[in-house]
Amino acid sequence: MKKTKNIEIGALKIFAAVSNSETLTQAGEQLGITQSAVSQAIKQLEIQTDTQLVITRSRPIKLTPSGQVLKDYARQVIEDTQRMLSDVSMASKGGLVPLNVGMVDSFCDVAGLQLMQQLKPYTSRLALRTGLVSPLTQALLNRDLDILITGDPLDEHPQLKRYPLLRDPFVVLVSKKCSLPADLNIQWLAENLPFIQYNRQSRLGTLTDLIARRINIKLMTNYELDSTQTLLRFVQSGHGWAIVTGLCMVRYPHLLKDVEIMPLANGNHARYLSLLCRPDELGKLPQMSAEICRSLYSNEIVPQLEKIAPWLKQQAYAIDKMPAI
Repeated sequence: MKKTKNIEIGALKIFAAVSNSETLTQAGEQLGITQSAVSQAIKQLEIQTDTQLVITRSRPIKLTPSGQVLKDYARQVIEDTQRMLSDVSMASKGGLVPLNVGMVDSFCDVAGLQLMQQLKPYTSRLALRTGLVSPLTQALLNRDLDILITGDPLDEHPQLKRYPLLRDPFVVLVSKKCSLPADLNIQWLAENLPFIQYNRQSRLGTLTDLIARRINIKLMTNYELDSTQTLLRFVQSGHGWAIVTGLCMVRYPHLLKDVEIMPLANGNHARYLSLLCRPDELGKLPQMSAEICRSLYSNEIVPQLEKIAPWLKQQAYAIDKMPAI
């Protein structure tokens, strides 16, 4: 191979894939190329940099100190290249770009349509994906999504840009069909009624377990569900009690009939939704999207929550900074 210092971006993409894989074969499968092509690209990079970058005999493969340095540079070059292509594309289309948006179901159900309608004039093509947090997160990291609205801050990925959006308070729900004491409280519920929980693989399920530990109650979980509508039906039917958020209730007011709605620990527990994106790729579009989300929450969603339970107005509000932990 001819020795040259002109490193190709394609080779850096291959190296980046290798740095996040256990084997060269795995990296090749991720990129849709052969293990031999991956090996040749790494060998060429090592010739160009005059140093060993990857310890391939290790399982999983490891980067040398030089490889670690190149990994950081490769990531930056790849991000800069994507940003460049995005800016060029935006300029060629008069400022319009295709936009792939991901949202957690609870936000999409009550604000997704309005948000997409307000974003459409600024995009050449608009696509929406909803579902569980984990697949959406991976889609953002894989560049399949440009913007993600989520309750997971993804602090382990500091390279992402974050726009805090809103505070979504947790509340307690229990059917009035159950025999409830006059001095009803969460401790009584935990000790006397079955608990209806979001699936523990979901973000809400994880947060519910965390809240239970913080307020020192033991949950007698009889049901684990991944649908808000089903969970509310179980509560309404008198199968037990549940912890949900305000956003989860807004779309299904008819399922709150004959349901007692109580503050959770004086409103001290909430999830915080943020808008996440890669920095410097979409101009002012992420900031504008965040402002639209905050406005929709304050002007359309919070009033609906207030009708469900007036005291929620004090607990549900838009934010532009994350609270101190």
